[in-house]
Amino acid sequence: MKHSIGFFSFLAIMIFVPSTLWAQDHDVIKHCFVQETIEHDKIEYGVMLPPSYKKNGQSYPVIYFLHGLTGHYSDWKSQSVAEFYTGLFANGIIPECILVFPDGEEGFWINHYDGDPLLDKEIVEYLIPHVDHHYSVDTDKRLIMGWSAGGAGAVTIFSKHPELFRASISLDGSIMSWEEFQSFQGTQPDIVNNSDYYYQNASPNEWVVTNTSIIAEKQDTAFFLAAAFLAQSHQKFLSILKEQGIPFKYTESGCNHEFDCVFSEAREDLISFLRMILD
Repeated sequence: MKHSIGFFSFLAIMIFVPSTLWAQDHDVIKHCFVQETIEHDKIEYGVMLPPSYKKNGQSYPVIYFLHGLTGHYSDWKSQSVAEFYTGLFANGIIPECILVFPDGEEGFWINHYDGDPLLDKEIVEYLIPHVDHHYSVDTDKRLIMGWSAGGAGAVTIFSKHPELFRASISLDGSIMSWEEFQSFQGTQPDIVNNSDYYYQNASPNEWVVTNTSIIAEKQDTAFFLAAAFLAQSHQKFLSILKEQGIPFKYTESGCNHEFDCVFSEAREDLISFLRMILD
């Protein structure tokens, strides 16, 4: 059954504005944005359509990739994410997919306390409805993936809104405890108003418990977690998944917190996971 998003987003959908920035060979790669409204700022993102997109009327799985802290939607170029997927498509290893690269404004992928930005809300209430409206999407196969802070964001957004996604993929995600987050952000982590309560409300640790019954309905493993330098930060979340009986795939490497190393070490396990989820 396809999952839909409420009609409250319909008017916002109608004012989304895409603009072509570049193209590479047969891959259609665009820089797009959601036009600013009184409810939200402009939302930038990149999108890559599969080679066969304009050749038939089929629907495609969609993968949202969230960049790391201080990153940008165009990080896919330096991190070879698009190249990784196009190679899998070309060799028939996984089905062709639409790739979407939102811009996180150099923040954590949560609703910041001061409202600047409200990243969770922007993705769920505005960006996803736009992509569903403007592209041929198989909404039963919507994945969310991320690196570092984006990995934590992918896990959190999935756990908070599991009805919208098939699976979540995290590459050394910063799935931190409150104490770790305080240390990382300094003595006044303003994005959560220095509030343990607000941070926990934006944490996957809370939401995965709240939504266990929905997540458990997934046909296969819903979480892929590749940890390295931040492996210790994953342990609380892993223990919760075990306690709730939620199946997951976890890999761990000795890499530092470096994308290329983590991605390379997780590659084969990630491919196996994608084949299972997208089959």
